[in-house]
Amino acid sequence: MAMLKNLSALTILLSITIALLPRATFATVGIPNCAKGVTGDCGFGFFKIIVLGDTSAPTDECCRQLVKAGKNCHNQFVESIVSSRKPIRGTISDVYRRSNETWNNCSATSSVSPPEPAH
Repeated sequence: MAMLKNLSALTILLSITIALLPRATFATVGIPNCAKGVTGDCGFGFFKIIVLGDTSAPTDECCRQLVKAGKNCHNQFVESIVSSRKPIRGTISDVYRRSNETWNNCSATSSVSPPEPAH
């Protein structure tokens, strides 16, 4: 009986760890300062789409936040993921492809103009 309780507790702990792993992975990637205007939920959503290959579309609000942060900031985020050697779904080329698709979709549908590039 005691062994069954220990096994149940271990199963619960393992389930919680697995559920929290993607958020913990996202938190340690190293978010660039330019992305301060992107909420944690939106950032995690972009992480799931770009890195983990989630096929859901970002919300309009998340797209507005991304476009407001700018393409350069978006690229910095993607580069920090690739250079961190965190687990990704597919290849690095897949990450860049999903990144470009996400940016293009958001910039095409967002009512916000991206910031002017720094000279």
